[in-house]
Amino acid sequence: MVMQLRPIRALSSCLLLLCMAGNVCGQDSALTKLWEVSLSGIDKVATNNQGNIFVTDNQGYLFQYDATGNLVNELATSLSAPVTNLDAYNTVNIFLFSAALQRFEFLDRFLNPISSLSINETIASGWISQACPGNNNSLWMYDESDLNLSKYSLGNNELVQTQALNVLIQQNDLKVVLLTERNNLLFLQIAEDGLYIFDNQANFIEKIPLTTHNRPVIEGDFVYVIQEGQLIKINYLTKTSQSFALPKERNFNKLGLTSQHVSLANEKILTVYKRPKDF
Repeated sequence: MVMQLRPIRALSSCLLLLCMAGNVCGQDSALTKLWEVSLSGIDKVATNNQGNIFVTDNQGYLFQYDATGNLVNELATSLSAPVTNLDAYNTVNIFLFSAALQRFEFLDRFLNPISSLSINETIASGWISQACPGNNNSLWMYDESDLNLSKYSLGNNELVQTQALNVLIQQNDLKVVLLTERNNLLFLQIAEDGLYIFDNQANFIEKIPLTTHNRPVIEGDFVYVIQEGQLIKINYLTKTSQSFALPKERNFNKLGLTSQHVSLANEKILTVYKRPKDF
C-alpha cells in the first residue's frame, strides 16, 4: 500500500531552535550529579518508565543499570555487533536492531531473549539501515536500497504499507539516525536536517528542524535533543522550546530521560543527573 504524500510544512530552523519568536528560555543552572560510571565504547542509551537505564557499547554488549547506579544485568547479545537502534520504551520488552547484521532481537525486561529474526531472510531483500517496533506487533523499516519507509506486520508476515521518502524529502542520500514510534506517531530523524513526524499510517505531518546527528528522546508532546552544548526541549505541538546548558567539558552526545533523571553520556562515561524541575 503506497501512502499519499502531503506538502512539507517545515519550520525555519533559526526560528525554532535559536529564537523561537521569543519562546526559548535558556537555563544556566548547574545540573546536580547523582552518579556516573565509566564504560568503554558507549554507543546507545535508552530508558524505561521504571527508571532503568540501558546502554550498549560498540561491540553489541548491553548493560542495565537501576536508578541508583547499580549494574543489574549485563548481556552479550546474539547480535555481537554495534546496535543501530535500542528501544526500551515498552517496559515489557526491549528492542535491538543491528544494520550490520540485518537482524533484530526482542528481550524481556530481565534481558532474556524472546525472539531474534533476520530481516533479509524473512522480510526484505534490500539494505535496512533503521528499524523500530510499531503498534499491533509491527516493524517499521527504512530501506537504503530504494529509499522506502515500510511497515511490516510481524503477526501476519506481510508488508502493510510503503512510502518513498525521496519523493517527500528531496535528497538522494538520506542518513536516517533515528526511527521510533511514540503516541501513535512515527518520528524519523535525518542527520543535520531534522525530525520528520508521520502518523501511524506513514502520512507526513510536519518537520522539526534539527542541525545535529545526536538522537533525540520523545516524551509526551516534547522532543529533547543535545545540540551545541545545550539540552533543548521542544513542544512539537506548540513549537515553543527551552534550553538547558550542559557541562562543556564532557562533550555529551547521548541522552536518556526518566521522570526523575537525565542520563548523559559520551563514548567513555555515563553520568546521571537529577532532572531539573519543569524540564
